[in-house]
Amino acid sequence: MANTYIKAAQIVQAAALLLQREIVLPRLVWTQPDADFKGALNDTVTLRVPAVLAARTRTLRAAAPLVADTLTETSVPIVLDTHVYSLLNITDEELTLDIADFAAQVLAPQMRAVAEGMENSIVDALEGANEADTISMDDAHPYDTLVDAGRILNDNNVPRNGRVLVMGSGIESVILKSDKFSKVNESGTSDALRDATITRAAGFTLVGSNAVDPWTAYAMDQYAVAFANVAPALPEGATMKSRVSTAGLALRYIRDYNPTNSTGPVDRSLVDAFVGAASVEQGGVNARLVVITGGAS
Repeated sequence: MANTYIKAAQIVQAAALLLQREIVLPRLVWTQPDADFKGALNDTVTLRVPAVLAARTRTLRAAAPLVADTLTETSVPIVLDTHVYSLLNITDEELTLDIADFAAQVLAPQMRAVAEGMENSIVDALEGANEADTISMDDAHPYDTLVDAGRILNDNNVPRNGRVLVMGSGIESVILKSDKFSKVNESGTSDALRDATITRAAGFTLVGSNAVDPWTAYAMDQYAVAFANVAPALPEGATMKSRVSTAGLALRYIRDYNPTNSTGPVDRSLVDAFVGAASVEQGGVNARLVVITGGAS
């Protein structure tokens, strides 16, 4: 009977199915394609934010000259600066006697750890941003708090389309207990963003995330944060290798054998990715971001 070999891509995809309900933030921000970083100086890509102009007026028949304005674009550097990885050394004994399902027992925990580490880079950018404003959650009237956040974004001319409220678990609980909010029916899909979506209200899609502080929420649009992610190259020396894209993330998987490891022969299982994230700011302020804070109550 012929042997059946499972390819690296098949193992990775099997493990990826367990991740699609966990990671949501990469789908909510401005993602830069990995091709932009090929040959980029210092692994940095400069994003150009279009200039904003205000029209002028002139009274008809008045002896007044036209006034020329100057276009000033804003540049936002995004640096691919972090290597997120999980490396396991699996002994022959573990591989022979303990591991029945490599994808579920080994690779899935690795991929989840790396995916969460990648998502944390977006959280770091949010936490380090110079937001347009910070407001407090009104526990008794959370809907009013969302309206206030929307007004701030309106005043900053942030487009109404695509606004989201990313909520920690504490803020989410306050909102769900309010009479004005109710959870939408489950759609039956495995899509991460759909499963994390609570409802729409006050112009926002409300999304829960365990990646952010429980008592913090971020009212924003897609362009508040830029996120870069590149799956490293597949080395020729690795016998089992694959790239995978899941939940908006690109990762690399490598597995090989090291018979001369200091603690004995091992199979090495590596999941990794290169990432970077930056707050998109003009004049030192992220006009697309409002932070909502609450307290355990």
